[in-house]
Amino acid sequence: GEKIIFYNFTSNEKNKSFDRLKVILNILQSKNFNRNDCIVALGGGIVGDVSSFAASIFKRGLLFVNIPTTLLSQVDSSIGGKTGINTKFGKNLIGSFYQPKLVIADTTFLKTLPSREIVCGYGEILKHSIIKNKKLFIYLDKNLDNILKLKSPYIEKIIYESCLIKKRIVEKDENEKDLRKILNFGHTFGHAYEATLGFTKKLNHGEAVILGIKSASEFSFRKKILKPKDYLMISNHINKLNKLLKTKKLFKKKDISKIINFMRSDKKNIDKKINLILIKSIGNAIIKNFYTAEKIKLFINHQINSI
Repeated sequence: GEKIIFYNFTSNEKNKSFDRLKVILNILQSKNFNRNDCIVALGGGIVGDVSSFAASIFKRGLLFVNIPTTLLSQVDSSIGGKTGINTKFGKNLIGSFYQPKLVIADTTFLKTLPSREIVCGYGEILKHSIIKNKKLFIYLDKNLDNILKLKSPYIEKIIYESCLIKKRIVEKDENEKDLRKILNFGHTFGHAYEATLGFTKKLNHGEAVILGIKSASEFSFRKKILKPKDYLMISNHINKLNKLLKTKKLFKKKDISKIINFMRSDKKNIDKKINLILIKSIGNAIIKNFYTAEKIKLFINHQINSI
């Protein structure tokens, strides 16, 4: 291509993702980008999601290269071709499927991150192990301290294994018609938690995913879907992360209705019931689990003190 766009998203920028999208599209139009030109995203998941969405819709598709710099984006958002922006109605409700021409993930970037960001990325790795690879889960549980300290070869191994899980799932169901929905394990709860708090720094995405995994695992257990032994393994592992999450009590009972409303707007829902991704055992997720808002409300009411 002839032109490449770099637009800096500063960490303290007040613009929401929709505003950032408009800025990028205005640049593309004013500089007369064409389909042979390229957008390069250098940054975390929001940078990649917004930039790739802009690339997918401008002139029906520009070249796109993603260089993820956070652990979360390296193991999750940079893989699979999902693009999107948040709105006041929920997480990633506007978006497309658009594959990048190239993804470059360099673990050197991870050394610049605060520990909170490492924990956030770890949440998606944990999710991948629970839905598809018990052997990886056991490895994570055994080597958690070395992984969070970014020690080699532990960090490289779990990034590779995590990416491999998502790659294999996406190759079978790129447009999320069936199997790919298991990648949303923990996210129906997690996205609702994020949205209820207005997508603020009170709860980052990866932290919300960990809390969502906790909720989805307990829900699976209470509905007698998840084996007690596996539930205990997941619960004990998340308890190890609790001191690192540093999330104080986030919600009160008055927030439950708002959480439920955001869960209702989740992309997986096709009727009035809420579709949850649940697990039968570590490594075995199930995608079609429909529950009324009232049943989920009772569950959250019970769990509110722990989230």
